[in-house]
Amino acid sequence: IERELLPVQLCPMFRLVAALNDTRHGGCGLSELDAMLDCPMLLPHPESSKIQFKDMPSMQQWVITSSYFFATCWVRELINSFIYAGAVVPSNGSTQSSAPKSTLSHEFNATDVRKKIVARLKALVELEEELRFTCSRCFVFAAPGLDILPAPKELLDDAILDDVEPELALGPAENALSSNGNKEVNAAAKKQASKRAKQKEKSKHKRIKAEAKHKELLCSRTMAALRPLDPQVCVALGFGELSILSNEENLSQQLSQVKCIQVGGPVTTLLLSLLENTLSNLLADNRVASFKARIGKIQNNDSSLEEESDNPYKVERSTDNPTSIFELSLASCDSSSRKCFDMLDLYLRCGVFASLFEHLAAITELRCGANRQANAEEESDLLRIARVILSCVRTLIGSTQLTRSRTGKLFLSSILSQLAEGDRNDHSFSKPPCSEKIKKMLSNLFDLVQEVLVGADTVDMDFVMDGIFCLDAIYKCSCRIDNSVTTAVECDGIPKKLSDISRRFLSQHWPEDTKLNTKNVGKLLTQVLEHSISPISSDIKAAMRTETENLGCMKTLTFVVNDVLNELPFTEKCRGPVDSFPTCCYQTFGCYYSIILQYLQRELLYLFDSSLGKARDRNAAAKTIDCVAQLANLLQTLFNLTRNNEILAKKAFLLQELKWGSRFLEIFVAKVIPFFHIHFQHHQENILDVIKLVQRCVRQLYHIISHGKREKDANLAKEAP
Repeated sequence: IERELLPVQLCPMFRLVAALNDTRHGGCGLSELDAMLDCPMLLPHPESSKIQFKDMPSMQQWVITSSYFFATCWVRELINSFIYAGAVVPSNGSTQSSAPKSTLSHEFNATDVRKKIVARLKALVELEEELRFTCSRCFVFAAPGLDILPAPKELLDDAILDDVEPELALGPAENALSSNGNKEVNAAAKKQASKRAKQKEKSKHKRIKAEAKHKELLCSRTMAALRPLDPQVCVALGFGELSILSNEENLSQQLSQVKCIQVGGPVTTLLLSLLENTLSNLLADNRVASFKARIGKIQNNDSSLEEESDNPYKVERSTDNPTSIFELSLASCDSSSRKCFDMLDLYLRCGVFASLFEHLAAITELRCGANRQANAEEESDLLRIARVILSCVRTLIGSTQLTRSRTGKLFLSSILSQLAEGDRNDHSFSKPPCSEKIKKMLSNLFDLVQEVLVGADTVDMDFVMDGIFCLDAIYKCSCRIDNSVTTAVECDGIPKKLSDISRRFLSQHWPEDTKLNTKNVGKLLTQVLEHSISPISSDIKAAMRTETENLGCMKTLTFVVNDVLNELPFTEKCRGPVDSFPTCCYQTFGCYYSIILQYLQRELLYLFDSSLGKARDRNAAAKTIDCVAQLANLLQTLFNLTRNNEILAKKAFLLQELKWGSRFLEIFVAKVIPFFHIHFQHHQENILDVIKLVQRCVRQLYHIISHGKREKDANLAKEAP
């Protein structure tokens, strides 16, 4: 029992000793403990965790797995204890710091500590790999505090045998009869043996599936029981030892002139994944309320009581004699926000976000520059790293916490300075940054992500969508900076870029195994329509001079309806794809159909909320009636697709037609009919043509409603106007 308890107590005891010596808690520093980073560990022979592991006795498997488990926990605790002390000191490498020297102990060599931490991180990756292998195959091991997971009954069935020939699977009676030459009995025995062999084969596959599922569960619960890595470990991304360039190269040198660029790797991947999880937890807008909020102790928005920590070892930021607006802003934050900003402050001082910029720039160079990688496997690795970085950028830029307060905007400006420009200089501002500067950096960041995304062809739809979500987050952040979408559109030109990028991927041919659905094709089409809107001028004369197709998103809607969706019936059995838009096929017809119908009614509403919809001049009214007629024509074209093509007249498509067609009619009755009443005397013929066109659409909706009543379909009946 003592052998099992001592390893469990090792990490907590060392954590206590490290906390007592940490200068942040009033200790004398970690100089007396830094030798622990170099201490070797006695581990099982590497050969013991290979193929022959499953043939070892259960006790030996338990010893090997336990050794790797506690060794992994120990290395994680070492990294957690020394990461802050090794990160906050200025170095000759990439790490910059403004931390006071009083926070560090005498004769503490932070440069050596950083090298040792990186070495331990590399060892940690290897240990975790060994642990994943052994814990998934050791059925008698359970992490401390957990019970042994019982094996499925399929794995305990010893009756499963390897494949055998039907003749060899015959029982004694069948063999005896076979030897007597009885052909009928011999044939029946062979048939029975063949049936038995098939049953054994089926049981074998069932056992393999159950074993794989059990191994995955064992691995996941063991890895979850490990001592967690501290979020501060992410600062290692800013260490010179993990730079994307080799040590002999100058970081300021142009990437295109560098011969050796190192992107990714196990350690970097580990740190990026940790950073992604940390940022999601810190900046998520739907964070779980604090315990005191849940039990009702915080009322009336009393921020002074918000999320106070019960940890007696909590490190408080000193707010005495703040020297800059940055320190003043931090001092004015509530405790819950300060926890988030303190972590971001540490990341900024250590150049973590500048490291993300360098990785994105290097990935761009390796994918589309002089150092382009031709290897498909290396390309896949680059995209995997890029997806994690894009997720981090999206979480940072998409958080409203960085745009709703002065302190948040200060941090956003500092983060963008590193993330969009790679600037590792001091981020403590003497005055608040202006909105125009922030928007300029957002535009630069947009261009960087755009180059990563479209700089080279790709067939990875997941990577494309991560890039689109990231670009969309940058655009929305630009709009939140000054609460003016119009300004963002005019100044940055981001919406048009985003629309063009989305349209490019909709027009791309994708491999057959790519799953096209609402989450990708639907999102891309929404981006095209959302960001291709041409604002209608508030000046009625200027609006009248504008071509009809250049009002709102009329041009895009007309193209998608007439040149994309309307071409689908001309393909073989309406299966597609459409030549101009390969993503439009029977599989994605529902995405296109519902989104276009939705935007038709939105376009009608937008038209009558503009100056044209409020016009009293008959010449301006003619322009408005022309726009309504075009929208009604597009609606009729969409309805004809399901009416004239039986394969497209499916319940799901009819439901969308009824839902959004009804919304279109509601807006038509509420907005258009009163407008027609005012201008009927001067535009009688055109108005009657529009009403007749809309009536045809109404008749088809009535047919769908009648069909729903006959079929007793509650969904169709619910959407009836």
